[in-house]
Amino acid sequence: MKTWFLITIALSIFQISNGENARVLLVRHELRWTDETRFPNYFLYPDLRDSIFSDTRQELQKKLEAGEVIFPEKVEYRIIAGTGNQKAEMPAATTTEGPEIGIFSFITRATVGFAMHWKMRIIVRENGKTVISTEVSHELEYYDASGYLSARRWLSPEDFRAIFGRLVKEALGSLPSSDEKITLGLPEEKEELIRTLFPDSERAMLKINGAWKSANNFAAILERGNDTLGRLDYLAGWDSEYIVPSGSGIFATLFTEITGIDMSYEQKVIQEKRGTMRFPDGKITKIRLRWIEMQERSVKDEGGISTITNPLITELYDGETKAGDFLFTSRVKVHATDQTKESFNLWTGYVAENTLGSERTQRIEGFLGDVPIFSEYNEYFGIIEVSADTVLLAMMVAQNCNPDNQSFGRTRMTKKKVSMVGGSSIGKQSLDNAETVEWYPVYLPVNASKETGELCLKILSCLFFGIGTQGQPISFPY
Repeated sequence: MKTWFLITIALSIFQISNGENARVLLVRHELRWTDETRFPNYFLYPDLRDSIFSDTRQELQKKLEAGEVIFPEKVEYRIIAGTGNQKAEMPAATTTEGPEIGIFSFITRATVGFAMHWKMRIIVRENGKTVISTEVSHELEYYDASGYLSARRWLSPEDFRAIFGRLVKEALGSLPSSDEKITLGLPEEKEELIRTLFPDSERAMLKINGAWKSANNFAAILERGNDTLGRLDYLAGWDSEYIVPSGSGIFATLFTEITGIDMSYEQKVIQEKRGTMRFPDGKITKIRLRWIEMQERSVKDEGGISTITNPLITELYDGETKAGDFLFTSRVKVHATDQTKESFNLWTGYVAENTLGSERTQRIEGFLGDVPIFSEYNEYFGIIEVSADTVLLAMMVAQNCNPDNQSFGRTRMTKKKVSMVGGSSIGKQSLDNAETVEWYPVYLPVNASKETGELCLKILSCLFFGIGTQGQPISFPY
């Protein structure tokens, strides 16, 4: 079957007159059921677009034995929400002699589940007849579950160019096509970046088991070679809420009792969450976090929509003595371009298009004793920074590199990526089972002490506490 396919392609190409100029009528690139944070529109970079056109021109010239291959000035681009599909349709024929080419690139999430695929179709037409129409496809697989569970960038500009070029070669037959998965987000790439940002550092490993990302029970140990730099057990405490009395809630209740018509109202609620960090030497640090929510409720419906209106305030206590406090905040920065626009879609509401993605950061700032403390989780790049007294203390790759366990915060993808599964974190967690422990590379100053390791663990636990309490899960748009 493959031999017959190659013969057919060869006969089709033979029909194309050698040496004629060819024209690419359109290059179309589309996203379906995914977003520009994971897959930025790198065609917005003129230099990168020109490089991709140059790579593709060489492949087309070689395959079609064409003299020159002329490309359009722009790439057609759109985001498809809902159940829409790409249509690989050639535009009307031109009066120009020579082959006419259409290149259709399509990154899509599977209709069921979370698997991502990059498809490409190349169509060649001559004298009004289609002589080549070939489609290739590869699954894009992130290294671990973090790529599916956070607002993570999957592709760098270099990755985008390389994969686009590979698909072009496969579609034109200069590379054999296959069903190989293309793995993205290798931890080694982020570690290389950290070594550049933090050159006077050495690698340690944070091993953690439990639902740290949802502020639930977890155990953690920080190791450098055979040395243990820090260890703690985190136990989630009780949650509480206090509803601030308001006239709107009282009026809505009376109105519904009199008329029978359900009425919505806004309610201010003070939320509080507690937890405990226990260390091997018997030390116990209690953690308390408070924030204010505005909840949109209705009299008859117990559910509602909650919006956090105030930053989260975290307090630490050693016994009854206050040992520190932090402010937790979350921010989103859109990497806009001169072509960025906002559009409305029935499936997703108002969204920004033609961006290079949205960079979400979650941070804590405050004091531990008299020492200023800072830590920030950059979801876009998957890196956590930890500082004490304005000095860089550690940088962590927020990506599980345990080859036996690709979960992220105790949540993992099923084998076929149809759904996500979270494990139990009831009670004290153990680090003995290697298949459930997650490994995260942490870079510390050279010859860092155990005190530094324990401080790093404590700050990271406070950051995790804020992320798990306030951070809403990031999922693919529907």
